[in-house]
Amino acid sequence: MGASMKVLGETLIVTLDGELDVHSASEFRAAVTGAFDERPRLRNLVLLMHGVTFVDSSGIGAILGRLKEVSARGGRLAVVGLQTPVERAFAMSGVLKRISVHDSEGQALASL
Repeated sequence: MGASMKVLGETLIVTLDGELDVHSASEFRAAVTGAFDERPRLRNLVLLMHGVTFVDSSGIGAILGRLKEVSARGGRLAVVGLQTPVERAFAMSGVLKRISVHDSEGQALASL
């Protein structure tokens, strides 16, 4: 899995590529938590997932953990660009009831 990050005001924007699974979930979790630890003003998280082709329960758990992290800071989590298999996994696990999904980064930022 590849990940790149940028900060826009109080929002961390993470672009993910590849598979978010048991092999990469801990790397994702550590990178996002590290960024939040380094920048106490961050509150929100936007995940750009156009390039994510697969997610398993470990990846879903990592995302839900980041949801808990941003909620504790009074922020929100938004997801952009879910491919069909990833959207199905999110729907089956109930994640879609807990996060907002958008078609573009602009829409996601506006929802925060």
